Amino acid sequence: MRTIKGMAAALLLAAVFAPAAAEVAPLPVDLSGGRPYSKESCLSDTLYEDASLRVEITEDRVDTTRVVIARVRIADPSQLRTAPAYAFDRDQTAPMTAIAQRVNAVLAINGDYYSYQAARGGYMIRQGELYIDQPIKGRDVLIIDGHGDFTIEHEITKETLQKYDAMGGIVNSFNFGPGLIVDGEMTDSFGAAYNSAKMKAARSCIAQVRRGEMEYLCIVTESSDDSEGGGLTLRQFAEYVATLGVENAYNLDGGNSAALIYLGEKITSVADRDHRPLSDIIYFASAVSE
Repeated sequence: MRTIKGMAAALLLAAVFAPAAAEVAPLPVDLSGGRPYSKESCLSDTLYEDASLRVEITEDRVDTTRVVIARVRIADPSQLRTAPAYAFDRDQTAPMTAIAQRVNAVLAINGDYYSYQAARGGYMIRQGELYIDQPIKGRDVLIIDGHGDFTIEHEITKETLQKYDAMGGIVNSFNFGPGLIVDGEMTDSFGAAYNSAKMKAARSCIAQVRRGEMEYLCIVTESSDDSEGGGLTLRQFAEYVATLGVENAYNLDGGNSAALIYLGEKITSVADRDHRPLSDIIYFASAVSE
């Protein structure tokens, strides 16, 4: 159950959160990074705000498990981006902090470990470029279109892909899954296609609050390595995410991969010095030029 502290923080955040009122130039849809963020916009250890981007960090707890939630608002869809350790056609990894710092990420969450997923296939577009076209039957795919909207497809076919031309095309797609919340409803796709669904572990997901609005949540839970009895099963994680009122939420790689990076520093499981190097991140960047 959510703590009083966590509920109060969520209510306060909802009351004060508003989009930045400014026009910004879109970032290029490629593997370049965001604009360097301003130190003046780093208002506190939990709040960043400039004319194009707002990030606020809150904490909650599910029993003994710490949950860290980053609520993000962007001015342009191009500010929601992904980056590889080195390149999306190379099977290499790097520390998340190094990837995030390289691309000027204000906030970053671990991706879907594409280099591991690629061995199984999948449908993978990153920053507008198609890398893998081998959809896996029965595995949910997160599609992020040119408007920054999330759609979770249970299976990718040529027919389902055609509709995205009217949505600004597909900018990024992810293959870890499953979808936790789809069109406002918690799903029940925690079957054999998803390893470790019944284990208590660190979890991570990315969610869009509502289609048509560029407001997102990045949610990471910690594990038994951080607190006795800590960690959530996949169903417990989905049940928790459902309380946050999002329209679509997608599970990302968990365990030692689950992490949030804020202003270049890891803010989850901070005592874990053995954090797994990763092949990719999802991140939010500023679009304000100095």
